[in-house]
Amino acid sequence: MTGFTCRSRPTPLRWRIDRSSHPRSTIATPPHEAFSWHQLPPFFQDADAESVRSKRRYFGQLRLNLILLFLAAAAGVVTLRTSDSGIDWAGFAAALAFISSILLRLYIVEQRDERRWYECRAAAESCKTLAWRYAVCGDPFPESMSADEARRLFISRLREISLGLDVVDVSFGLDINEAMERCRTSGRSARIETYRTHRLAEQVAWYARMAKLRDRQSRIWRRLALLGEMIGIVAGVLKAYNVLAIDLLGVVSAGVAGVTAWAQAQRLETEASAYSLTAREIRHILSVTDSGADAEAWGTFVDQAEAAISREHTMWASGRSGKVGLAG
Repeated sequence: MTGFTCRSRPTPLRWRIDRSSHPRSTIATPPHEAFSWHQLPPFFQDADAESVRSKRRYFGQLRLNLILLFLAAAAGVVTLRTSDSGIDWAGFAAALAFISSILLRLYIVEQRDERRWYECRAAAESCKTLAWRYAVCGDPFPESMSADEARRLFISRLREISLGLDVVDVSFGLDINEAMERCRTSGRSARIETYRTHRLAEQVAWYARMAKLRDRQSRIWRRLALLGEMIGIVAGVLKAYNVLAIDLLGVVSAGVAGVTAWAQAQRLETEASAYSLTAREIRHILSVTDSGADAEAWGTFVDQAEAAISREHTMWASGRSGKVGLAG
């Protein structure tokens, strides 16, 4: 999420790989038999969907901006005259590309899609951790708390998360649904097994998978940048010996700069390291889960486990905005 990306994590089918920490379930248990990502509250679904849309818009705008800058550099190395007027239309094309880039930058600032992306991502993760705490009777929703008091506290925490959040969709359904209630009222051993299987084990699998993916993507972009630099060396030598009349150095430089900027915006290396560390940490927690824990010990264990899971999202969020954190 580093990058505030997660992003994940069990995730709805409408959600693609993002900064969220909920992998698609690999467990054969049908959704109705145990609480899992399928039954997360509608607030999570809304915030998650808005986060995905905002991220796609932001990176789409950023990609277009980098393409415009590359086109401006490419136009600068050619000459296009259609008459004896002496006007170089390639220069006009370059100027137009720069103007379009400036306007696009202003549009990006105005839309605030980047900020909306990680704010909604943080809200979705906060809702998810609250839902799990409630469903399995973890702190601050212990078994000893009455049903009415637990519901009021959950809704109060959810309202705090949603304050000032810019989410367009409002899905139908209850923020405390039947699946959450069914899990909460089940036996402690059943809740512990549900938490082990559908929360901790799935998080380990998702983070491990995403760490590998981000590392592979990072290596691909580094190789592309290296290839561009090698092409730049060749272009420089050809220019030195007057082999080519066209100066390709500016185009190659712009291409390498664009690739580097894109990779840095994705924060692939940072996310790969963060995901790998989080997968190991959650695996340690999973390894010491006590199936025979009493109510007080279990509530404390869930609190510590959720804090560990949320730590990566909090670091991701603060890395993006310096302010946004996760409520637990």
